[in-house]
Amino acid sequence: MNIPATQTSKRGRPPRSNQRATHDRILDAALEVFSEHGFDGATVRQIAAKVSVTDPALYSHFKGKKEIFEALMREAGPDLLGTVAGGVGLDQFPAQIAIPKMFGSIVEAWTAPRARAFISLVLRMGPDGIGNALKEVSTQLRPVFDTWQARGELRADISAEVAIWQVIGPLSALRITYMNGDASSTDVAHGTKLALAHLDLITRTLTNTRGEVT
Repeated sequence: MNIPATQTSKRGRPPRSNQRATHDRILDAALEVFSEHGFDGATVRQIAAKVSVTDPALYSHFKGKKEIFEALMREAGPDLLGTVAGGVGLDQFPAQIAIPKMFGSIVEAWTAPRARAFISLVLRMGPDGIGNALKEVSTQLRPVFDTWQARGELRADISAEVAIWQVIGPLSALRITYMNGDASSTDVAHGTKLALAHLDLITRTLTNTRGEVT
């Protein structure tokens, strides 16, 4: 009797789906460790232990805790701005289109569980943590808002810097209040609704040269 040959599995690197799952578990574990011990007090060994992997296995995903924190920043911190923009120059689009589209995508990203845990971590760092994050976002946005204003797409009586803070200030307050790690699903939904309403209002206000909401 002929016995069908069995297909042997190939040795080597684990499937990409498994790598991604481990990558995500490391980020989740790092948030817990950073929250418990602070960034300076946290160690790679503590993070690896929470994921039940060896230190070398963790290093195959990240070079160290600094790179882990940078990954969290890209996903949920100031660097999310660049992630959402996807390398496309925002100043290529009219302000009245780019502002609600870009910040609407950012608000959606903020509702993810890891992003909510991240903002709670930043809040535990004290006022300097959230303050520095907002300053970084303002700095990243300044050239884009300057371009929009130079093209006459923003109100001439409001500086680019003031316009930026009118957009991100209320959004940040809503994130802290309604999209933190302890917020309920009802809170998150309500905060999202308020954030999108703010974007609609502030876009119409900033892009109307007479300052009227039409």
